[in-house]
Amino acid sequence: IGPARSMARDFGPRGVRVNTVCPGWVTTPLADEEMDQPAELHGLADRDAAYALVPLRRPADPQEVASVVAFLASSHASAVTGALLTVDSGATAVDLPTTAFDPP
Repeated sequence: IGPARSMARDFGPRGVRVNTVCPGWVTTPLADEEMDQPAELHGLADRDAAYALVPLRRPADPQEVASVVAFLASSHASAVTGALLTVDSGATAVDLPTTAFDPP
């Protein structure tokens, strides 16, 4: 993130835009396999239980991440530089230690 923001400052005057896309859990065979380990560690029966902790209740799809990248590469984002776009179905909005206190 830091280098991208630095490059946005350095190269912006030359018309170069630099942004950062931070995907969270994206549905792919490798990522799904890796999510089985934390689910098991936290005693979750399956990935659906892990989804319950994410505001959108699902991981992102690869096409959703690609759409964000396509937007940034388009003229619609011509004034966007030095930005951080998180594509994680809201996972970064969750303070996991406090979820134990959420109402059922």
